[in-house]
Amino acid sequence: MDDLSQSQYLDLAERALLQVENAADAADIDSRREGSVLYLDLDNGEQVIINLQPPVQELWLASKSGAFHFRCSGGRWLDTREGRSFVGLLQQALREQGGPELALDDDSRR
Repeated sequence: MDDLSQSQYLDLAERALLQVENAADAADIDSRREGSVLYLDLDNGEQVIINLQPPVQELWLASKSGAFHFRCSGGRWLDTREGRSFVGLLQQALREQGGPELALDDDSRR
């Protein structure tokens, strides 16, 4: 995992959340942001939650699939347990909960 300054982490993490917000809007998913927490509310009442964890420089994803922690490595957010990508696990969580596929780039540097 990359050693980032706090400002680098915040920049990359905010970009990732913004990318998800924009993709959710394009896919007609209701999203709302409360501070560092992003809620994705699906039409069927299901919810996926993404939040920033600045003290440990992670993104956290909570869904019925489970809870996942991600750290930035080479410009990508990767699961701290198995190295799976944030985008891939988010797409999986949305599918499993009956949500649409999001048009997301798996490279947070863009």
